[in-house]
Amino acid sequence: MKTLLKSGKIVDGSGTEPYFADILIEDDRIKKIAPNIEDDAERIIDCAGLVVSPGFIDMHSHNDWFAPRENNHRFFVPFLEQGITTQVTGNCCACPFGYDRDSKYRDLIGSGIMDITKIKEDTSTLPAFAAAIKNLPVNMVPLYGHESARISVAGYDSRELTEEELKHTEEILEQALIDGAAGLSFGLMYEPDRYAPYEELRRAAAICAKHGKILTIHGRANSAVSTSYNPPVGGRAHNLRAIDEMERLARDTGVKLQHSHLIFVGKKSWKTVDEAISIIKRLNDEGLDFKYDSYSLTFGASVLTVVLPAWYLTLPKEKRNRGFAKLRLAFEIGLTKRVLGFNFNDIMMTWVAEGQEALIGKTVAQLAKEWGVSDLDAYTRLVDLSEGRGLVLMHRYLTDEIILRLMRDENCYFMTDAWIEEQGMQNPSCFIGFPRFFMLARENNIPLKGIVHRMTGMAAERFMISERGALKEGYFADITVFDEKTIGPGSLDESRPQGISLVLVNGEIVVENGKFTGKGDAGHLLLKK
Repeated sequence: MKTLLKSGKIVDGSGTEPYFADILIEDDRIKKIAPNIEDDAERIIDCAGLVVSPGFIDMHSHNDWFAPRENNHRFFVPFLEQGITTQVTGNCCACPFGYDRDSKYRDLIGSGIMDITKIKEDTSTLPAFAAAIKNLPVNMVPLYGHESARISVAGYDSRELTEEELKHTEEILEQALIDGAAGLSFGLMYEPDRYAPYEELRRAAAICAKHGKILTIHGRANSAVSTSYNPPVGGRAHNLRAIDEMERLARDTGVKLQHSHLIFVGKKSWKTVDEAISIIKRLNDEGLDFKYDSYSLTFGASVLTVVLPAWYLTLPKEKRNRGFAKLRLAFEIGLTKRVLGFNFNDIMMTWVAEGQEALIGKTVAQLAKEWGVSDLDAYTRLVDLSEGRGLVLMHRYLTDEIILRLMRDENCYFMTDAWIEEQGMQNPSCFIGFPRFFMLARENNIPLKGIVHRMTGMAAERFMISERGALKEGYFADITVFDEKTIGPGSLDESRPQGISLVLVNGEIVVENGKFTGKGDAGHLLLKK
């Protein structure tokens, strides 16, 4: 099957100047790029006035959780329609493979971010996960999430693992890397990774480095003060301490490190932006391979319990509402809020539980007012109602000014960190995450060639994705065609981007005239052995 894209403005993903040419695609590869190609291709598509670029690569996704599901198209279509052809999954410590098949803790895997019980097939190994995938709409690059191994042997226990348990987790994660996982991920804000002592993390990072693969880390704190450190306020900004911890791992092991979603939660954290960027620049200047990714939106999705201190989460439920525990929690969160510039009106519920749909779309502060209770009491009630599985949108992550500052930084990559919820409210990043980068670039005179490079060629090089991320003869035909004058978010009612006309995955047209064509099996699982 041949497809000929005619007269497009080629932005090839390398960061070089655009040029005008035709692209001839044969089956799943780019056969020829040249002006005025004459060929009797079955499909000839006029791209005059449009940009032809490599398909976008989403550096931080969680769509591996939906890949083995029946009728999985709906989880992937919004990403295809915003021009994404490849997603790097398994971030923030969570992936749906790499655990003991007979583990009594299997149902806990997902750390509250995702739910493995929705996957019916065995996915205990990466080969089993690959076999469970029947149709894959996008290309997928899987990371191995560290929590899968830790939960497999100890559930959510906050204790230090025994040497025997530790060696077993290392056997599991190393096998996942041998089987083709592109790297390893930590989620140091989530259970149970938040309980792992430094030596456990160092040993896991060293295994990742031994295999020449990347380590991605959701840091212990994304704000200047947090409940992740004790005391929760005072001293060096906590988000900078989190970067210090990552630096230590990189120095001690030599691992290639990716800071997941560099964000600055709360107004008081915004003054740390320049220092965080400067630290990362210095580390690269000193020879460490240390980069980061970020959003195009000022908020992001998380779990309700992410702001709770570790000591509270480890208490038995019957002790959480006792006097001293409640007073301590109120003191720590109250102090954190005042110092941080972040409040319960910045936490919006997107899902609580069956029968609680009326709570969706409301902030914790709004619900506290409706219930006639304090903000903290409303918050802990929501934790109980959701059994700790409530989902939220957290606001004041960033400002547009900070997003632009990061977009101009040479160490920044782009991502969505979004997934389609089966119930409740959706995260707009599912629909407009990448188009909004283009809108911001257009409005602030950031060159198109650089924006495309970050989300294609740079991303492919970062995760060692071969023969993708660039428009080159012989490369796979992952291609996005768009109007550079209009690409951006559509109206909120439509929940759909504008300006994207055509998307191809491995030579198959999956989006045409901005809409999914129904071709939902064009993607490949890209393993790195």
